[in-house]
Amino acid sequence: MRNNLLSIGEVARMKGVGIKALRYYERIGVLLPAHVDSQTGYRYYALSQMPELDVVVTCVELGLPLKELHRYRTAEGRLDLEALLERGRTLALENLRRAEGIMMQVDGYQREVALQRRLREGPSPYERALDEWTALSVTWEDRAFHAKRYAQAATELYDRAAAEGLLPLYLQGMARLPAADGGNAWHVVLEVAAPAGGGASEGLLRLPGGMFAGERVERDDFEAAFAAAFAAAADVPPERAVLALDVWDDELSPDRFTLELLRA
Repeated sequence: MRNNLLSIGEVARMKGVGIKALRYYERIGVLLPAHVDSQTGYRYYALSQMPELDVVVTCVELGLPLKELHRYRTAEGRLDLEALLERGRTLALENLRRAEGIMMQVDGYQREVALQRRLREGPSPYERALDEWTALSVTWEDRAFHAKRYAQAATELYDRAAAEGLLPLYLQGMARLPAADGGNAWHVVLEVAAPAGGGASEGLLRLPGGMFAGERVERDDFEAAFAAAFAAAADVPPERAVLALDVWDDELSPDRFTLELLRA
């Protein structure tokens, strides 16, 4: 009989699976040995079980928690391959969407770092074109800038993005936008990928695109840079948007803070 079976070590080598993992699969009832030697306790598996093992390993590699594996064993003791494969497919799609989101973020960061390098090395002020963009926002109630309150608002936006399944992108900072009453208001903003199907979220804004007059504002600390942006925005007519955005580039240092001030 053993000539038709594989030892647990042979299975481990063939499939690249740890012996501890195979024993765990047995313990939780997901992949039972075809034969256990009553004298030695050695475990043996049939070649016909290898496709089942392949499916289990694939789903685990896709992120299926080990503690969920027992759910895919039928009352008759067989592995429910159809259900497990469907779960694996769902996980694969989730991983694909996650990877696409990460690529979108990385591409955006690369573009922005390259652009900021050109802006840093070029003349100032300058002109910069921005496409219309979508952002989560929190209305800023104070006239002055406070670093701690800004950090709290930014944290809230990242938490909301995670809760609502929105992907944070590059642009973040503050935006002064025209208000319905003819005035204007500052908002803390975080660029996000719009939800599929064009759904709406409370605090989701469409930020204006177009050509902006821009300059880089550098100060010794975070609060001084935004305070300078607030002061500069006071001279801009209320019907024109003003953006004060965090800057990422390859020359940032802990003792200097840079933001980009953009006037519509």
